[in-house]
Amino acid sequence: MSIEENKTPESVDNNNETPDSKSGLLGNIDLESILGESAYTFYTNHKQKVNIVGIITLITVVGLLGYFVVWKNMFVLPKETKSYEEQWRAESEAYDKNNWSNAINGDSLGDYKGLSFISKEYAGYSGGNIALYNLGISYLNNGENKNAIETFKKVSFEDELLGTIAIGAIGDAHMQDGSVSDAYTFYTKAYSRKDNELTSPIYMMKAAFCLEIEGKFKEAINLYEKVRLKYPASELSFKAEKYMESLKLGNPIYTPLKGTSE
Repeated sequence: MSIEENKTPESVDNNNETPDSKSGLLGNIDLESILGESAYTFYTNHKQKVNIVGIITLITVVGLLGYFVVWKNMFVLPKETKSYEEQWRAESEAYDKNNWSNAINGDSLGDYKGLSFISKEYAGYSGGNIALYNLGISYLNNGENKNAIETFKKVSFEDELLGTIAIGAIGDAHMQDGSVSDAYTFYTKAYSRKDNELTSPIYMMKAAFCLEIEGKFKEAINLYEKVRLKYPASELSFKAEKYMESLKLGNPIYTPLKGTSE
Protein backbone atom coordinates (compact mmCIF):
# COMPACT_ATOMS: atom_id res chain seq x y z
CA MET A 1 0.00 0.00 0.00
CA SER A 2 1.44 3.29 -1.07
CA ILE A 3 1.30 6.35 1.08
CA GLU A 4 1.24 9.77 -0.53
CA GLU A 5 3.66 12.01 1.28
CA ASN A 6 3.48 15.77 1.67
CA LYS A 7 0.11 15.98 0.00
CA THR A 8 -1.01 19.58 0.12
CA PRO A 9 -4.65 20.49 0.52
CA GLU A 10 -6.43 21.90 -2.48
CA SER A 11 -6.34 25.64 -2.57
CA VAL A 12 -9.60 27.52 -2.17
CA ASP A 13 -10.44 30.45 -4.42
CA ASN A 14 -12.12 32.94 -2.10
CA ASN A 15 -13.16 35.01 -5.07
CA ASN A 16 -15.42 32.31 -6.46
CA GLU A 17 -18.92 32.14 -5.02
CA THR A 18 -20.23 28.87 -3.73
CA PRO A 19 -23.96 28.23 -3.29
CA ASP A 20 -23.64 29.14 0.39
CA SER A 21 -21.84 32.40 -0.34
CA LYS A 22 -24.62 33.94 -2.41
CA SER A 23 -26.13 35.55 0.62
CA GLY A 24 -22.92 37.21 1.77
CA LEU A 25 -23.58 38.78 5.14
CA LEU A 26 -27.10 37.36 5.17
CA GLY A 27 -25.88 33.97 6.36
CA ASN A 28 -27.64 30.95 4.89
CA ILE A 29 -30.52 32.87 3.32
CA ASP A 30 -30.84 31.92 -0.33
CA LEU A 31 -31.26 35.29 -2.02
CA GLU A 32 -31.77 33.72 -5.42
CA SER A 33 -34.88 31.87 -4.28
CA ILE A 34 -36.20 35.00 -2.55
CA LEU A 35 -35.45 37.52 -5.28
CA GLY A 36 -35.90 35.32 -8.29
CA GLU A 37 -33.31 34.58 -10.93
CA SER A 38 -33.57 37.91 -12.80
CA ALA A 39 -33.49 40.06 -9.68
CA TYR A 40 -30.67 38.04 -8.17
CA THR A 41 -28.63 38.30 -11.38
CA PHE A 42 -29.13 42.07 -11.33
CA TYR A 43 -28.09 42.14 -7.68
CA THR A 44 -24.89 40.17 -8.25
CA ASN A 45 -23.96 42.32 -11.25
CA HIS A 46 -24.67 45.59 -9.44
CA LYS A 47 -23.99 44.53 -5.85
CA GLN A 48 -21.93 47.55 -4.94
CA LYS A 49 -24.46 50.04 -6.30
CA VAL A 50 -27.37 48.22 -4.68
CA ASN A 51 -25.61 48.18 -1.32
CA ILE A 52 -24.83 51.90 -1.60
CA VAL A 53 -28.46 52.69 -2.43
CA GLY A 54 -29.58 50.56 0.51
CA ILE A 55 -27.23 52.36 2.89
CA ILE A 56 -28.37 55.77 1.61
CA THR A 57 -32.03 54.76 2.03
CA LEU A 58 -31.38 53.53 5.56
CA ILE A 59 -29.56 56.73 6.49
CA THR A 60 -32.40 58.81 5.01
CA VAL A 61 -35.09 56.92 6.94
CA VAL A 62 -33.17 57.09 10.22
CA GLY A 63 -32.44 60.76 9.61
CA LEU A 64 -36.09 61.59 8.96
CA LEU A 65 -37.21 59.71 12.05
CA GLY A 66 -34.62 61.53 14.12
CA TYR A 67 -35.69 64.86 12.63
CA PHE A 68 -39.35 64.31 13.49
CA VAL A 69 -38.52 63.19 17.03
CA VAL A 70 -36.31 66.24 17.60
CA TRP A 71 -38.81 68.56 15.89
CA LYS A 72 -41.68 67.25 18.01
CA ASN A 73 -39.79 67.46 21.30
CA MET A 74 -38.05 70.78 20.65
CA PHE A 75 -40.81 72.68 18.88
CA VAL A 76 -44.26 71.03 18.87
CA LEU A 77 -44.59 69.97 22.51
CA PRO A 78 -43.21 73.22 24.00
CA LYS A 79 -45.56 75.30 21.82
CA GLU A 80 -48.45 73.01 22.76
CA THR A 81 -47.74 73.72 26.42
CA LYS A 82 -47.34 77.44 25.77
CA SER A 83 -50.69 77.52 23.96
CA TYR A 84 -52.36 76.74 27.29
CA GLU A 85 -50.13 78.85 29.50
CA GLU A 86 -50.49 82.05 27.50
CA GLN A 87 -54.27 82.27 27.76
CA TRP A 88 -54.80 82.03 31.52
CA ARG A 89 -54.89 85.82 31.93
CA ALA A 90 -57.47 86.20 29.18
CA GLU A 91 -59.51 83.36 30.66
CA SER A 92 -59.40 85.08 34.05
CA GLU A 93 -60.67 88.31 32.49
CA ALA A 94 -63.51 86.36 30.91
CA TYR A 95 -64.70 83.97 33.58
CA ASP A 96 -63.55 85.62 36.81
CA LYS A 97 -64.18 89.27 35.95
CA ASN A 98 -66.64 89.02 33.03
CA ASN A 99 -64.48 91.57 31.24
CA TRP A 100 -65.24 90.12 27.84
CA SER A 101 -63.66 92.92 25.82
CA ASN A 102 -60.29 92.48 27.54
CA ALA A 103 -60.58 88.72 27.16
CA ILE A 104 -61.06 89.17 23.42
CA ASN A 105 -58.50 91.88 22.72
CA GLY A 106 -56.05 91.67 25.61
CA ASP A 107 -54.79 94.38 27.92
CA SER A 108 -54.47 97.87 26.41
CA LEU A 109 -50.98 98.13 27.93
CA GLY A 110 -49.90 94.89 26.29
CA ASP A 111 -49.43 92.99 29.54
CA TYR A 112 -51.19 89.95 28.10
CA LYS A 113 -52.59 88.80 24.78
CA GLY A 114 -56.28 88.45 24.04
CA LEU A 115 -58.02 85.29 22.92
CA SER A 116 -58.34 86.63 19.39
CA PHE A 117 -54.54 86.77 19.04
CA ILE A 118 -53.90 83.51 20.91
CA SER A 119 -56.38 81.50 18.82
CA LYS A 120 -54.57 82.59 15.65
CA GLU A 121 -51.05 82.28 17.05
CA TYR A 122 -51.66 78.69 18.17
CA ALA A 123 -54.00 77.55 15.42
CA GLY A 124 -53.63 73.79 14.95
CA TYR A 125 -52.68 73.20 18.58
CA SER A 126 -55.17 71.89 21.14
CA GLY A 127 -54.60 75.01 23.27
CA GLY A 128 -55.41 77.14 20.24
CA ASN A 129 -58.69 75.28 19.83
CA ILE A 130 -59.54 75.94 23.48
CA ALA A 131 -58.70 79.63 22.95
CA LEU A 132 -61.03 79.65 19.94
CA TYR A 133 -63.84 78.20 22.05
CA ASN A 134 -63.23 80.74 24.84
CA LEU A 135 -63.17 83.49 22.22
CA GLY A 136 -66.60 82.40 20.98
CA ILE A 137 -67.96 82.46 24.53
CA SER A 138 -66.50 85.94 25.02
CA TYR A 139 -68.04 87.23 21.78
CA LEU A 140 -71.39 85.73 22.81
CA ASN A 141 -71.35 87.42 26.21
CA ASN A 142 -70.12 90.67 24.69
CA GLY A 143 -73.13 90.80 22.36
CA GLU A 144 -71.02 90.20 19.23
CA ASN A 145 -73.31 87.47 17.94
CA LYS A 146 -72.10 87.25 14.35
CA ASN A 147 -68.47 86.99 15.50
CA ALA A 148 -69.54 84.33 17.99
CA ILE A 149 -71.25 82.29 15.27
CA GLU A 150 -68.25 82.45 12.93
CA THR A 151 -65.86 81.57 15.75
CA PHE A 152 -67.84 78.59 17.05
CA LYS A 153 -68.08 77.19 13.52
CA LYS A 154 -64.27 76.93 13.49
CA VAL A 155 -64.13 75.05 16.79
CA SER A 156 -63.50 71.32 16.48
CA PHE A 157 -63.68 69.12 19.57
CA GLU A 158 -63.61 65.34 19.79
CA ASP A 159 -64.82 65.71 23.35
CA GLU A 160 -68.53 64.92 23.45
CA LEU A 161 -69.60 67.65 25.87
CA LEU A 162 -67.47 70.52 24.55
CA GLY A 163 -68.35 69.70 20.95
CA THR A 164 -72.06 69.69 21.79
CA ILE A 165 -71.86 72.92 23.81
CA ALA A 166 -70.06 74.66 20.93
CA ILE A 167 -72.92 73.73 18.58
CA GLY A 168 -75.51 74.80 21.15
CA ALA A 169 -73.69 78.11 21.59
CA ILE A 170 -74.22 78.84 17.89
CA GLY A 171 -77.92 78.42 18.62
CA ASP A 172 -77.61 80.86 21.54
CA ALA A 173 -75.93 83.43 19.29
CA HIS A 174 -78.68 83.11 16.68
CA MET A 175 -81.29 83.43 19.44
CA GLN A 176 -79.69 86.61 20.75
CA ASP A 177 -79.59 87.91 17.19
CA GLY A 178 -83.32 87.26 16.80
CA SER A 179 -82.94 84.38 14.32
CA VAL A 180 -85.27 81.94 16.08
CA SER A 181 -85.48 79.45 13.20
CA ASP A 182 -81.67 79.22 12.94
CA ALA A 183 -81.43 78.90 16.72
CA TYR A 184 -83.87 75.99 16.64
CA THR A 185 -81.79 74.28 13.92
CA PHE A 186 -78.61 74.37 16.00
CA TYR A 187 -80.34 73.41 19.25
CA THR A 188 -81.72 70.37 17.42
CA LYS A 189 -78.23 69.53 16.13
CA ALA A 190 -76.86 69.87 19.65
CA TYR A 191 -79.31 67.55 21.40
CA SER A 192 -79.25 65.05 18.52
CA ARG A 193 -75.43 64.88 18.31
CA LYS A 194 -74.72 62.65 21.31
CA ASP A 195 -77.51 61.53 23.59
CA ASN A 196 -76.56 62.19 27.21
CA GLU A 197 -78.24 63.16 30.48
CA LEU A 198 -76.41 66.48 30.78
CA THR A 199 -76.66 68.41 27.53
CA SER A 200 -79.52 66.72 25.65
CA PRO A 201 -82.34 67.94 27.96
CA ILE A 202 -80.88 71.47 27.99
CA TYR A 203 -80.96 71.86 24.22
CA MET A 204 -84.29 70.05 23.89
CA MET A 205 -85.80 72.62 26.25
CA LYS A 206 -84.27 75.48 24.26
CA ALA A 207 -85.57 73.96 21.02
CA ALA A 208 -89.06 73.66 22.55
CA PHE A 209 -88.84 77.30 23.59
CA CYS A 210 -88.09 78.25 19.96
CA LEU A 211 -91.15 76.28 18.85
CA GLU A 212 -93.28 78.23 21.33
CA ILE A 213 -91.97 81.51 19.95
CA GLU A 214 -92.91 80.39 16.44
CA GLY A 215 -96.38 79.39 17.62
CA LYS A 216 -95.80 75.67 17.02
CA PHE A 217 -97.40 74.67 20.30
CA LYS A 218 -98.17 71.05 19.46
CA GLU A 219 -94.54 70.38 18.48
CA ALA A 220 -93.35 72.16 21.61
CA ILE A 221 -95.66 70.04 23.79
CA ASN A 222 -94.29 66.87 22.18
CA LEU A 223 -90.71 67.95 22.86
CA TYR A 224 -91.45 68.84 26.50
CA GLU A 225 -93.08 65.43 26.88
CA LYS A 226 -90.01 63.78 25.40
CA VAL A 227 -87.77 65.51 27.94
CA ARG A 228 -90.05 64.43 30.79
CA LEU A 229 -90.17 60.78 29.73
CA LYS A 230 -86.61 60.31 28.49
CA TYR A 231 -84.77 62.18 31.24
CA PRO A 232 -86.85 61.76 34.44
CA ALA A 233 -83.74 62.18 36.61
CA SER A 234 -82.88 65.53 35.05
CA GLU A 235 -83.66 68.73 36.93
CA LEU A 236 -85.29 69.97 33.74
CA SER A 237 -87.85 67.15 33.75
CA PHE A 238 -90.07 68.99 36.25
CA LYS A 239 -89.86 72.23 34.26
CA ALA A 240 -90.67 70.38 31.05
CA GLU A 241 -93.85 68.97 32.62
CA LYS A 242 -94.81 72.37 34.01
CA TYR A 243 -94.32 74.15 30.67
CA MET A 244 -96.13 71.37 28.82
CA GLU A 245 -99.22 71.57 31.04
CA SER A 246 -99.22 75.36 30.82
CA LEU A 247 -99.07 75.18 27.04
CA LYS A 248 -101.93 72.68 26.93
CA LEU A 249 -104.05 75.24 28.78
CA GLY A 250 -103.16 77.84 26.16
CA ASN A 251 -100.60 79.66 28.27
CA PRO A 252 -97.23 79.63 26.49
CA ILE A 253 -94.16 80.47 28.53
CA TYR A 254 -93.05 82.92 25.87
CA THR A 255 -95.22 86.02 25.49
CA PRO A 256 -93.97 88.47 22.84
CA LEU A 257 -94.00 92.12 23.76
CA LYS A 258 -96.28 94.37 21.77
CA GLY A 259 -94.59 96.07 18.88
CA THR A 260 -91.95 93.36 18.54
CA SER A 261 -91.73 90.74 15.85
CA GLU A 262 -91.05 87.10 16.36
